[in-house]
Amino acid sequence: MKNQLKVLESAIEIGLEKPLKLLHITDTHLAFDDPGKDSGRQRHFEGEHKGCIADYYFQAVDYARKNGLLIVNTGDMIDFLSEENFAFVDKHLKGIDCIYAAGNHDFCHCVGEAKEDAEYKRNNMKITAPHFNTNLLFDSRVTGGVNFVTLDNSYYLISDGQVDMLRAEAARGYPIVLCVHVPFYTDALAKDTYDRGNDCTYLVAAPEEHLKTYNDYRRNQQTPDEATLRAVDYIMNEPLIKAVIAGHMHCNFDDTLSNGIPQLVTHGTYAGYVREITIV
Repeated sequence: MKNQLKVLESAIEIGLEKPLKLLHITDTHLAFDDPGKDSGRQRHFEGEHKGCIADYYFQAVDYARKNGLLIVNTGDMIDFLSEENFAFVDKHLKGIDCIYAAGNHDFCHCVGEAKEDAEYKRNNMKITAPHFNTNLLFDSRVTGGVNFVTLDNSYYLISDGQVDMLRAEAARGYPIVLCVHVPFYTDALAKDTYDRGNDCTYLVAAPEEHLKTYNDYRRNQQTPDEATLRAVDYIMNEPLIKAVIAGHMHCNFDDTLSNGIPQLVTHGTYAGYVREITIV
């Protein structure tokens, strides 16, 4: 087989009586241009291996199906908004039982073509949302005694309204696995990001000592507002939140947040990676 899927294995301990298994898929970055257009993004992600993104995705879905795994997808299924990308999603995602947390590219017409702010996302969410069987802002599902909560933090911000919904989910009393696109800041993940040659952390709620070294664009993009800081404080102090699953970073990283819970970051499916997670 030309492109062989690479399956990582991890475990999260939260005290379940019966283990629950899932497959974490993230950052597929489908980059199918509409007729007459050439963004170059498919070549960017596939290199010389034409067709590998779709091939990896099909392998991942097949692996989940054969092993009876719940699919948790933390966003960037598409790299940009196009009819061809949506046609793929309509055919190959909408019919699959999948928990989905939105990524920033799910709302993007073209990388860098506009300021990606709240209004930009709001307008483009109207285009994207019909193609996904979920509430892209916030959703939840209880399965196997675990509440999988998806929360859109794809623009590095979390609203008070999202936290109100998260508090309501915690009030149900189930252990929560929080599924987001962008990981939360830790020193270890920030160091790994810099070590891989990046000039900013690309993380939610990076502290000021990092933000002041960013260029103006990245600082404006990633500086947390007051609502986001309140959200992070709540998440770090809510005992029913047992783990965070995230993508966005295009790397594999097993991390621990400041409150001691695991944060698992998985590399993109575009690169052939998925993660099988056993919750016990």
